[in-house]
Amino acid sequence: MLIGVLEDDPAQAQLLISWLEAAGHHVQHAASGDDFLGIYSQHALDLAILDWQVPDKSGLEVLSILRTQYECQIPILFSTQRNTEADIVTALQTGADDYLTKPVRQAELLARITALGRRAGIAETSALMSFGPLTIDTQQQTISSHGELVKLTRKDYLVALCLFQNLGKVLSREYLLKAVWGIDTGLDTRTVDVHVSRVRRALKLGPELGYGIKNIYQHGYRLLQLDA
Repeated sequence: MLIGVLEDDPAQAQLLISWLEAAGHHVQHAASGDDFLGIYSQHALDLAILDWQVPDKSGLEVLSILRTQYECQIPILFSTQRNTEADIVTALQTGADDYLTKPVRQAELLARITALGRRAGIAETSALMSFGPLTIDTQQQTISSHGELVKLTRKDYLVALCLFQNLGKVLSREYLLKAVWGIDTGLDTRTVDVHVSRVRRALKLGPELGYGIKNIYQHGYRLLQLDA
């Protein structure tokens, strides 16, 4: 799907974009309400994700304009820190199809997008990623090794996905924590160490598989392609 994202926080925007693109979607991003309306006018969006508090026109104003002036019929998901019942009711009554409060979690966001697309009759995007004997299905959120499904928890899968999406790059524990658990979770970064260790064991990463995880002292991890 081609998804429009209205989000003024650079870190949050980059996180959303990376998640959506990894799931096989294409993204048009705007940091202000007026810019988003410009994107909508220039692109045939399949779905929109709107933050509420953004420069120029608010997300709620953008939503109202899309539904009333532009007669927009695409699914619209609100993603915002505003979490009172009144806020949720206001957004839904203005025309939002779903409402997600921050911190946003990757698996939940993608599941909601898939559900909204299904309701709107939009074909699901199948995205398979292959790394030697490993196959990652970002639609089904599974990993297979030599054709056999590997048993992983949801968080283990997301940690593995993030590492393989950034093959060769050093990822800090803080980055992995935000990517998998969401922004400002308050969790200890050692939580990441536990899940990385489980991923290493579950996927049997090492020379025989051709991929390995290197610990970067006092920083994080790096997934490497190993020589045969």
